[in-house]
Amino acid sequence: MAKQKKSHKGIVPVSSRERATETRSATRAPFRLGSYGLIALFAVVLLILLMIAIPLRNYFQQRTEIARVEAAIEAKQEQINQLETDLDRYRSQAYIREQARLRLGLIEPGETAFRILDPALDNDQSLTSDGPGVEPPGPWYETLWESVTRPEPPGEQAADAPEAPAQTPAP
Repeated sequence: MAKQKKSHKGIVPVSSRERATETRSATRAPFRLGSYGLIALFAVVLLILLMIAIPLRNYFQQRTEIARVEAAIEAKQEQINQLETDLDRYRSQAYIREQARLRLGLIEPGETAFRILDPALDNDQSLTSDGPGVEPPGPWYETLWESVTRPEPPGEQAADAPEAPAQTPAP
């Protein structure tokens, strides 16, 4: 029997030969797509990209919104801390007295209040109604028209114009 095995060693069964040729031809032939196959592949890739892009865009928008809201929360927390500090200050009687002196000009009983006036300030009465009644000028175009149409009074001559010498008629 050992001799028969040696003689069968070089022979390949028929079914094995067919499979061997199929596997060799499949490995040798490159993967080929027709034009419809390329269009379908492109459509599938595009669809996958769209399916990924929209949720990705939403994710980044929501991350931005979360960062903005967290910054607003942090600012409000700082404002709360500042208000609590101010509230603690106003619970002190000394601070209340100091603020009453500074803001309202209040004095303690028995103290004398002095008000220092700056002598450099002028008494500007143009801001009050008790000042002299000066009529506000009209619109600029009325002032211009009046200066052109109104003749100069004889007593008022321009300071720049030289006086003309009196001429006598020649005999």
